[in-house]
Amino acid sequence: MGWIIKNEEGAVLCRGSSNRIYVGSALIVEALAMRDALKQAKDLLLPSLHIYSDSQVLISTLCEGWDLNEIAGILTDIRNLATLFCPISYSFVPRLENSLADSLARASLARLIM
Repeated sequence: MGWIIKNEEGAVLCRGSSNRIYVGSALIVEALAMRDALKQAKDLLLPSLHIYSDSQVLISTLCEGWDLNEIAGILTDIRNLATLFCPISYSFVPRLENSLADSLARASLARLIM
């Protein structure tokens, strides 16, 4: 998984990636990446966030306040971390517009396979 934090001008403040063995679905990976990015944003003391993800299910779940058993614990973590930012918002972006984070995730996966 991979994530990038940019400022309002688009400059990269930080980026991260990691891999995990035996993750059950792409949705879980997306949620874990978002949780890690929120933790990093907290450490950077950022006051507000606009989160972009290419996971339409995750973004819809957060925007609509739904619960999904598959990621219930991770959603709780995300929602708790989200209270630290005012305002916070979520938007879906197509994978092609999320290429930097996607390339970080692919590189992390390649390290796992090697």
